[in-house]
Amino acid sequence: MNDKDIEMLIDLARIKLAEAKLMTKKEAILSLNKAGILTKKGKFMKVYSKLEA
Repeated sequence: MNDKDIEMLIDLARIKLAEAKLMTKKEAILSLNKAGILTKKGKFMKVYSKLEA
């Protein structure tokens, strides 16, 4: 990976972070659900249950 590749990844991360900041709660839950982190009801999957406060 060269400097240009790293810069492209940094730019992509900045774009995705900006998009995430504009998400509604419903969109955020859906995104985390698709990633396998949350259930459809917004609860952590079993492997992530230690993250619940």
